[in-house]
Amino acid sequence: MDFKKYRLDLFIILGFALLSLLYCYPQLQGKKLKSSDSVMWQAMVHEAQSYHDSTGKDVLWSNSMFSGMPTYTTYIGANTYNYPAYIQDFLKIVGKPAYFFFIAMLCFYLLMQVLGVNRWLSIVGAIAYAFASYNSIIIGVGHDTKMLSIGYMPAALAGLYLIYKEKWLTGAALFSMAMALTACNSHYQMIYYFLIVFICFGVGMLFVAIKEGKLKQFFIATAISIVCGVVSMMPTVTLISTTNEYAKETMRGGASELSGHDKKSTGGLDKEYAFRWSMGIGETFCVMIPYLYGGATVEPAEKAPKTAEMVGANADMLPIYWGAQPTQMGPVYLGAVVCFLFVLGLLVVRSAHKWWIVAACIIGIILSWGKNLPGINYLLFDTIPYLNKFRTVEMAMVIPQFLFPLLGIWGLNEVIEGNYDKAKLWKNVRIAAGITAGLCILLGVGGSMFFDFTNPAADSRYQPELLKALKEDRASLAMTSALKSAVYIIIAGGLLWAFIKNMIKPVVLIAGMGLIVAIDLIPVAQSYLNEKYYADATEMENEYEPRDVDKAIMQDRDPYYRVLDLSRDPYNDAIQAYFHKCVGGYHPAKMEMYQDLIDRQMGNKGFNREVLNMLNTKYIIVGGQKSAPQVLPNSTALGNAWFIDEVKWAATADEEMNALNAPSLGDTVNMPNAFNPRKTAVIRSTFKDNFGTYAFGKDSSAFVKLTQYGLDELSFASRNSKDGLAVFSDIYYAAGWKAYVDGKETPIYKANYVLRAIKIPAGQHKIEFEFKPRTFYEARKIAMAGCVLLFGLCAFALVPLFKKKEGAAK
Repeated sequence: MDFKKYRLDLFIILGFALLSLLYCYPQLQGKKLKSSDSVMWQAMVHEAQSYHDSTGKDVLWSNSMFSGMPTYTTYIGANTYNYPAYIQDFLKIVGKPAYFFFIAMLCFYLLMQVLGVNRWLSIVGAIAYAFASYNSIIIGVGHDTKMLSIGYMPAALAGLYLIYKEKWLTGAALFSMAMALTACNSHYQMIYYFLIVFICFGVGMLFVAIKEGKLKQFFIATAISIVCGVVSMMPTVTLISTTNEYAKETMRGGASELSGHDKKSTGGLDKEYAFRWSMGIGETFCVMIPYLYGGATVEPAEKAPKTAEMVGANADMLPIYWGAQPTQMGPVYLGAVVCFLFVLGLLVVRSAHKWWIVAACIIGIILSWGKNLPGINYLLFDTIPYLNKFRTVEMAMVIPQFLFPLLGIWGLNEVIEGNYDKAKLWKNVRIAAGITAGLCILLGVGGSMFFDFTNPAADSRYQPELLKALKEDRASLAMTSALKSAVYIIIAGGLLWAFIKNMIKPVVLIAGMGLIVAIDLIPVAQSYLNEKYYADATEMENEYEPRDVDKAIMQDRDPYYRVLDLSRDPYNDAIQAYFHKCVGGYHPAKMEMYQDLIDRQMGNKGFNREVLNMLNTKYIIVGGQKSAPQVLPNSTALGNAWFIDEVKWAATADEEMNALNAPSLGDTVNMPNAFNPRKTAVIRSTFKDNFGTYAFGKDSSAFVKLTQYGLDELSFASRNSKDGLAVFSDIYYAAGWKAYVDGKETPIYKANYVLRAIKIPAGQHKIEFEFKPRTFYEARKIAMAGCVLLFGLCAFALVPLFKKKEGAAK
C-alpha cells in the first residue's frame, strides 16, 4: 500500500481528532460528561453488570427494575460474537465525548472523497455535519448509540455509492462494515431512517440506470447491496433476534388485551405517546434560525433580559422555548450557511441524484411533523411496517441533517470546478441568498405577523406582566437570531461573488466558507455541550452514593426482595435500581403486561397493597420532597414463593386484572371479595386444560423457599405433604425461562397477570428456574458466521492494495 499517497489524508484525520478534543476540552482536564441518560443507563445495568463481572456467568435477565425483565436492550453479560464492536472500541481512542465528533467528521469526509469532492471542501462538509446542534444535544443527554449511528451514516452511503458505481468489492466491504458498526449500537430507529435514505438513493439510481441503459448493472448492484446488508446484520443477530422477540411483549411492540386500552389492537405504541415530541411546522425553520422558537425549554437568563429583570437575580434559567413539544433540549439547527449552500446546490448541481436527496429530505421533515400533519403521518403510522414502534418523531430530522451539507458541499464543489457561465452562476447565488437570507429577515423582522411567541400549555401559569416580558424577549431573541443568520448567508454569498469576479482564489473561498460555517455552527452547538455538562469523576461517583434510607435497607442480608421507592418518580427514575431490586424504575420498553399492572393496580388510583405483597415488596420508601426519605417495612410481603389453596379462573384479561382488586396502601375500607394472593391464584382459562383433574393443596407446614439467588438462575427448596401449586414472585416471560423439579422440566403458568406458577408434587423437592433463551444461543452461531463473512470480505477487499505495492516494487 502506498502510504505516501494517503499521507495528507492521515494528517487531516489527525486534525479531526485534534478539533474534536479542542471542542471537548473539559475531557482533557479529566472531567466526564454528566449526561442524565448515561447516569440512568449505569443504574439500569448495575445489577446485571456487577453480577456478570463477579461470577463470569451469562446474564440476560435482571431483577433490578419492574420486578424483572430481559436485559437485551440495555446490557448483555454474555459473548454475542459481535466482533465489529472492537473496531468501535478502537475509534474510542480519542476519548468520550470527543470520539463522537471524530467519527462523524471521519465518515463524512470519507463520503465526500468517494464522491470526488475537493479534499478541502470535504473538511468543511465534515465540520458542518459533525457540529450540527442536534449532535451536541443528544451527546449532552447521553444518547450515545444514537450519535454513533449518525456518525456512521455517511460511510454506509459511501459504500453503497461505490457498489452502484461497479466498484463492487470495495463498496461491499465499506457498506457492510459501516452498517455492521451501526447495527452494533442497536438503535433501530436510526437504522430505519437510514433505510429511508438508502431506498431513496436506490430509486434515484434506478432512474439513472434507465436513462443510461444500465439496468443489468443496477440489478447486480442492488443484489450485492441486499446481500451486504444481510451480512452486516449477522454479527448483531443475537441482539436483533432477542430484541425482536422481546418487543412483542413490550409496550412498543405488544398489544394490551385489556378492553378500553389506548394502544392499537395490532401492537405498537399509541399515537399520543409516539407523537408527543412532534416538531411544529413553523419550528422547521429552526434549521436556519436557531432561536426562532427560543431554543431549549430553559435557556440562560441573559437571553431574556426583560424577564430576568422582572424576576430578579434568583433566576439564572428562564423558559424561552415556546413550541408545542412537552420539553425541548435545543433546536435542530443545521446552519444558515449550510441551508444557503443546500439551495444553491439545488440550482447548480446538474446530476439527477439531487432529486432523491430532495425527496429524502422532504420525507424526513414530514415524518418529524408527526401529529402536526396527522392526515399523512397517522396513515403512515398505521400502515408502514415497524413505524409504530418508534417515538420522538422529531428524530427524523437526522435525514436532512445528513443530506443538507451533502448537497450543499457538492454544489460548492461544482462552483469551484468552474463548469458554469459566471453570469448564470451569479444569478443562482443571488437566488439562493435571496431565498434563505430573505426568509431569515422576513421571519426575524416580521415574526409577530406569523407567530404569537406563546406556549399555550406552559404560559398560562405566568402573570400577564411576566408573560408580556417573556413574549417580548422571545420575539427579540428570534429577531436577533434571524438577522445573524442572514448576515452569515450574505457573507457566504459575498465570498462567492468575490470568487466569481476572480477577486479571490478557490483556496480563499474554501477557507472563508469553512470559517463562516464553523463560526455559524459551533457556538450554537456549544450552547448545549459546554463545560457545564461535565463534572469531576468524584462528582459523578456521588450520583451513585446511597442515601441513609438506602443504606438502611441494604443492611438486609436477604438476597432477593423488592422495594417501592415513592421518594422518587417510581416509574421514571432508574437511580433506585442501582441500590435495590425495584417495583419501578425507568425503561422505554417495559413489558406490556407490567404496564397494564401499573395502569390498573399501581398508578394514579393508588398502590394495591396485595399486588405489592405478591411482588414481595418488603420495603417502601416515602417522603423526600420537604422531609428526609423514610423506609416503611412491609411485614405482609409474601416472600419469593408460596403454595396457594385455590385457583380463580379468568376467561379474559379484564377478568384476570379485576380479580386482583384489593384495598390500596393506607386504605382502611373493607372491600368485599378482595384479592388474597396468599390463598388464591388468578389464572387464565387458557391454562385450564393443563390442570385436568390435578388436585392440589397445602399442609400447615408447607413451604417453598429460595436457596440460591442468581439472575439467570434461581433455586428453591419445597416441602408439602400434598400435591401443590406454587406461585413465585418472579415475572412471567415464556421466551426463555424454564422450570425444573428435581431436574425434570415442568410447565410454567402465568398467574396473577404477571407472575409464574408451577405444579410441585407432594414431598421434598429441589426447584430450579433457568433463563436460557433459545433465540439468543442459536443466533450466536449465525453471528459467528457473519463475522467470518464480514471480516473475510474486508480482508479480500484490501488485497489489491497490497498487490499494487508489490508490483511497484518489482
